[in-house]
Amino acid sequence: MIRPLPYPGHSWSFTQHAVGLDANTLYDFLKCAAPFEGDVEGYDEKITALMVASGILTTNERDGEQDAWRDYQQLLAELGLIYSTKICRALTLTELGHMFLAGEIGFSELVGVQALRYQYPNGQKSTIQSRLRRELASASIPFPDTLTEFQAGRQVLLKPGALILRVLVELHKAGLNPSLTVSECQAFLIPCRANSEWAKAFSEIVTHRKLPTNIDDVYRHSRRNIQDWFKFLKKSDFFMGGNTSQLLLSTYAMSNIDLVMEYCASQEKETSFWIPIEFDIPARLSWFDWFGHISFEAQKALRFDITNDAEYLEKNYVAGIEEEEEDGDVVSSDVASLNLKPVDLEHLGRNTPLKSSGDIAALADSLRKGAQKRHAKTLLHDRIIMELAESFIAQGATVESDPDSVDLCAVWPSGGSAIFEVKTVTRRSLQVRLRTAIGQVEEYAYRRQRAGNVVSDRVVVVNTELDSKAWQTSFLTDHLGIGLICKPASSYSAYAPRDAQTKQHWLTLGN
Repeated sequence: MIRPLPYPGHSWSFTQHAVGLDANTLYDFLKCAAPFEGDVEGYDEKITALMVASGILTTNERDGEQDAWRDYQQLLAELGLIYSTKICRALTLTELGHMFLAGEIGFSELVGVQALRYQYPNGQKSTIQSRLRRELASASIPFPDTLTEFQAGRQVLLKPGALILRVLVELHKAGLNPSLTVSECQAFLIPCRANSEWAKAFSEIVTHRKLPTNIDDVYRHSRRNIQDWFKFLKKSDFFMGGNTSQLLLSTYAMSNIDLVMEYCASQEKETSFWIPIEFDIPARLSWFDWFGHISFEAQKALRFDITNDAEYLEKNYVAGIEEEEEDGDVVSSDVASLNLKPVDLEHLGRNTPLKSSGDIAALADSLRKGAQKRHAKTLLHDRIIMELAESFIAQGATVESDPDSVDLCAVWPSGGSAIFEVKTVTRRSLQVRLRTAIGQVEEYAYRRQRAGNVVSDRVVVVNTELDSKAWQTSFLTDHLGIGLICKPASSYSAYAPRDAQTKQHWLTLGN
C-alpha cells in the first residue's frame, strides 16, 4: 500500500542549474561575485561582465543583454554560498562561501555536506508555485503566503539527502543491493514527512523487491525533481551511479560505513534542523545564517584523507587547498616589544579588498592570479577581530593590534589586559591551527610582559563550535590556562581559566 503524501503535489523542488554543475564552474562563478560583495545595485551587470572577461560560461544574452548572473545566482543561494538576492539587497557571501573560495572546503565535500543538510521547509524555497497552488485549491486545502509556512504547518521536517543516504545504508547493512531507483524514491521516500520515517520506506522497498510491481507512475509529478537530486548527490563523496535513474553508495561511503552511519544519525536529530518560527524576511534570512555555516558536528562529513590524493585535490580544489599556516612574524632575536597600534575598524569592516578595482580586465587578471582565495581567508579572520574589537571598545577598552603578530590586544580601564589570537578552522584543520595559536598567544603575552606591561590573559578564538565537553576546551582552559572563544557567524560561546583576570569582559559577550 502506497502511503499518502504530506499534501497534494508534494515534491523535493531543487534548482535545475545544479544538475550540470562542476567544481570549476561553481568556484569561478562565486569568485566573480565576490569582488562586488556589499554592493546594493548594479552588481549583476558587473558580475556578468567579469564572467565574460574571465571566459566563464557564455554571455547568456536576453534581448541583446548579457545576463549570465540571473541564470546562476539562484544556484549559489541554493547551496548556501550567498544570501538570496531576492530578500537581501546587498550582495552577501556566507561564511561557507568564503570558506569555499579560501580552499578550506572542496567541491565534492561542499556538495555532500549541503546535500545532506538541505531541508524542507527552508528559507530559499518559499514561493508556492502555480502548479502546487492549483492542486491545493482543487483539494480545498487552504495555504498561507509562503511554502515555508505551509510545509511547517503540515509537519514536514525532512532532509531528502540524509533520508536517501540512510535507506542506502540500511540496505547495505541488510545484505541487500545498496541502490535506489527514481521510481522507488517516488513511491516510498517522497511520502515521508520526516527523516524518522526511513524505517517505513526501507520496509516498503524490501517488500516491493520481493514482489515487484510497476511503480513508475506513482507520484510521477516528483520524477524530475528526484532525477535532479540524484544527479546532484552523485557529485558528492557519498554517492555514485551509472545512469540517471539509479543511485548507489560510493566506494568511499562503503569503506567508511561506520562514519556514514554516525553522520546519518546526527543529521536526523531535531537539533540538527533549522526550525522556522516566523516566516517573514528576517526569518528567511536566518535560514542563510544557518545553512551558510557548517557546524562542527556537520563537519564530520569532511574528508581527512585528501592531502595525499593529488587527483582528488586537483578535481575538487580549483584554486588549491588552504595550506596550514605558519607564523609569519619575523622578529630579531634581541627585540621583545610588540609594534601595537590602534585597531583600524574601517579596514577590518571592508567587504572586499578587490572592490577598489573598477577595471574589469584588471580585476579578471587579479582573479586569475588567485587574489580571491587570499582575500576570502583574510575576510573571515578580520570580521571576527572587528566584532570583538567593537565590543571591547564599547566597554571602554583600548584596543590595539600588530599586523605582523598580534590579532587583538585589549586593555580595560581596570588595568586588565588580554591578547586574542583568531584562527579560522574546519574540523580537519582544528588541531594544527590550535597548536599554532597556542604558541602565538604564549609568545605575544611573554613579549608584552617583557616590555614592562602587566601579565595579559591569553585567549584563542575560533570560528566554529566547541562545547565544554570537548577535550580541547579543558586542555586550553584547565591545563594551559588559556581562554577559548568560539565565534561562528551567528553564535557565541566562551570558556575561561579560573584565574583569568579579564573574563568578565569576554566570557558572556554573546549573551
